[in-house]
Amino acid sequence: MRRLMVNPVTYDEAKLRETQPYKATWAFLREVVGSRCMAVLEGEPGVGKTFGALSFARKHNIPFITVVERVILEKSPSRFFRTIVTEITGRQPASLWDALEALELWAGNGNAPRTIFLDEAQWLTGKALDVFRRLHDFTGATILLIGHEGEIVKLLSRYPQARDRVAMRFVVPPLSFPDLELLHGADFNAELLQAIYDLTQGNFRRLQRVVSHLFAYAAARKKPTTELTVQDLRFVTKNLVVEW
Repeated sequence: MRRLMVNPVTYDEAKLRETQPYKATWAFLREVVGSRCMAVLEGEPGVGKTFGALSFARKHNIPFITVVERVILEKSPSRFFRTIVTEITGRQPASLWDALEALELWAGNGNAPRTIFLDEAQWLTGKALDVFRRLHDFTGATILLIGHEGEIVKLLSRYPQARDRVAMRFVVPPLSFPDLELLHGADFNAELLQAIYDLTQGNFRRLQRVVSHLFAYAAARKKPTTELTVQDLRFVTKNLVVEW
C-alpha cells in the first residue's frame, strides 16, 4: 500500500465545548479568575488542558504565557520576563528590573484583580516561580500554573513559599465515551468507536492522531469511514505510536 497522506483532523469548537473535560475546565477557570490566589490546572499530556485554558484566556482577554524550557529560562531570565511584559503591555522594557517593575505596575493597576495563565509551568525555575509568587503577594494577582499532572506538584514541593499560596487545583479528565460519540458518532460504527476509545483512553491528542490516520486510510481506499472495521484500525495503528 502506498504511503498515506495524513492531514490532522480538525474539530468544531462548538462540539468540543460540549465535552466533559472542556466544560469542567471552564467551570474551574471561572472560579479561579478573580480569586486572588495561586492555582494549578494539570493533566496528562494530550488531555486538552492547554486547549481549554487558551480558549478561556482568549475569551476573557487573559494573558496566556507559555514557559520556555528550564535550561533556556536559567540562561536568559531577562529575555523571558521582558517578552512577557511586551506581550501584556505592548512595550519593550530595557532590562530585567524594568520588566519586573512594569509587570507589578500592570498587575496592580486593574479595576479588578489581574490574572495570568502560565502554560508548561513545570519548566519554571525557582527564581521565576518566586517572581510570580511575589506578584501575587503584592498585587493580589491570580496566577494559574498549567502543566503535566504530577510535575507541577513536584515543582511546588521544592518551593514551599509558593506552594502555600496555591488554594485551588484541578486535574483535567480524559474524554468519556459519550464525548467520543459526540465528536465521531457520525464517522464510525459503534464497534469501531469502542475500539478507538479503548486504544486512546480518552486522550485528545491520541484520538486526533488515530482518527487522522483512519480518515487518510479511508480516503486512500475510497471507502466511507462508517464502513471501516476494527481490523482496519489495527492495520492503521500497527506502527503508529499511540502511547509510550
